[in-house]
Amino acid sequence: MSTPIDPKKVIDDLVEQIKDTLKIGPRNLVGIDIGFSAVKIVELKKSKKGNFELVRQSFVPLPEGALIEDEIQNQEQIVECVAQAYKRGKFSTPLVCLGLWGSNTVARRLQLAGGTPEEIEDQVIWEAEQYIPFDVEDSSISFHIVGENEGGGVDVVVGAARKDLIDSFKDVIELSGLKPKIVDLLQISLVNVFELAAAEELAAAERSSWVLLDIGAQKTEFLIYKNGMISFAKQINIGGLMITEEIQRQMGVNYKEAEDLKITGDQSGNLPEEIVEIIDSVIESFFSELKKTLDFYVSSTSDEAFSGCYITGGSSQIPGLLEGLEALLGFPVRKLNPFDAISYDESDFSEEDIDQLVHRGVSVIGLAMRELDK
Repeated sequence: MSTPIDPKKVIDDLVEQIKDTLKIGPRNLVGIDIGFSAVKIVELKKSKKGNFELVRQSFVPLPEGALIEDEIQNQEQIVECVAQAYKRGKFSTPLVCLGLWGSNTVARRLQLAGGTPEEIEDQVIWEAEQYIPFDVEDSSISFHIVGENEGGGVDVVVGAARKDLIDSFKDVIELSGLKPKIVDLLQISLVNVFELAAAEELAAAERSSWVLLDIGAQKTEFLIYKNGMISFAKQINIGGLMITEEIQRQMGVNYKEAEDLKITGDQSGNLPEEIVEIIDSVIESFFSELKKTLDFYVSSTSDEAFSGCYITGGSSQIPGLLEGLEALLGFPVRKLNPFDAISYDESDFSEEDIDQLVHRGVSVIGLAMRELDK
């Protein structure tokens, strides 16, 4: 039996198509990041001078197991959480910039010979076949020309994702009653926030390199930023969830109790010795992988001109992590705080809201910085 046609939906979709064609109506988007542990939605307002202000935000936890890595396990649960987060945040537009992440996405810098836009596109496709770990024919590929390089060619930032990954997440957004307009990679949105928040430092150290770490539950995004773009990117399969699971196993507690022990310690705010030992063992593995990755980059490029490291992600709150990273890397390590450059009305947001965005919402803020072409 066929599904009955909803006349109102048909008319609404037609109106939206006309608005898109004529570029009428709001051009801002809400950013949506469907992560391992939560759905995050953010809306920003951009002034005529180009300054951003946080106007709305919403976090809704995802049921455990609804999403494993970047594979949707329970579509219905995720749709319900997206709809709930959108309704709770009272957002002004249903138009969405959706962020993707995981092993089925790639962000990379390419140095190409240059030429016409068509010639550059051909070069991007040919190069993509060499390094994308999935079939190019099953992928959606986009690129941005940064500018000419010292060799006389052009530097290009390329983003790619499997089409079935894009389709599965777009389906979730549409089933939630929203309209996906742009699909972006979370690595790119992270860089957008970094460029905004660290603009003065970047201007003062123009030729330097920077390490960016997004330390999540299941993995860590390792990026090298140089000359206005991502120079190197790798996913390290270590995250805070490994610590939580080990605390659960050794201490006989549930997931939430283990998370609390990991971040805040016992009822007095102290970390028990057993928890410190568990954290240290996982961090040691993380530091080892991190050092290998950085050494590989340095040996491949002879680039050692690092000005600093910025970290973000829910697991960046692990006690002692920042200090340990600084000792390991030998250069300054700081938390990436988008509110160094983005304003907000303190009466509209609690300290907990802002703290949550600083640690777990940087990438979704970067998604919300995007807007439709005018």
